[in-house]
Amino acid sequence: MISGLVTATLLLAFVAMAVWAWSPRSRVRFAEAARLPLEDDVPPVGEAHDGGSAARAGDRP
Repeated sequence: MISGLVTATLLLAFVAMAVWAWSPRSRVRFAEAARLPLEDDVPPVGEAHDGGSAARAGDRP
């Protein structure tokens, strides 16, 4: 009896997650996330990227 309830609960959870993952709103978000590794990185404002010659936080002049 308990194993049947657990199986039914897990099946309903699986179906709910599949519906969520294939919904049009989620599909757009997942498509944007899939493109992230292919986009160029933009350095944060004010941060120098000169090949590692910038002073580190612990370095003193």
